[in-house]
Amino acid sequence: MDDEELMETIDYLEESLKELEKLVKNIGKNGLTASLLCNYRDEVQDTIEELRGRDVDLTKYFQKLVVLDNLLRQNARTFVEEVGHNNFKQYQIVNDPPKDHWWWYLNRTTSPPAIEKKDWKFWKKK
Repeated sequence: MDDEELMETIDYLEESLKELEKLVKNIGKNGLTASLLCNYRDEVQDTIEELRGRDVDLTKYFQKLVVLDNLLRQNARTFVEEVGHNNFKQYQIVNDPPKDHWWWYLNRTTSPPAIEKKDWKFWKKK
C-alpha cells in the first residue's frame, strides 16, 4: 500500500466512524436506516484490520470505537427493537457475519418482543 492509498484508507476510516457515530447517537430515531449501523460497524472493523501492521497509530480510532461500542451495547434493546428482532435473524441468514462481529447478534442478548395476544376465537365462551 503506497502513501496515497494509505491516506485514502485512513480518510475512509474517519468517514465511516463519523457515520457510525451519527447512527449510534440516534439509536431509536434512525427509522429505516437503523440497520445501516451494522454495515458501518463492519466497514470500520474491516478498515482497521486492513491498517493493522502498517505504520499508522490507530489509538484514537480504537478509543472512539470503544466509546461507540459501549453506547451501542447500552442501547442494544432499543436498537434491536428499531431494526426488528426478526430482521436481525434475516440479516444473519443472508449476510452470515462472522461470530466475532457481535453487533450483528445483538438480538440474542435482548429478549424478543412480547407476543400480542389475539382474540381470534372471540366467538367462543371463556
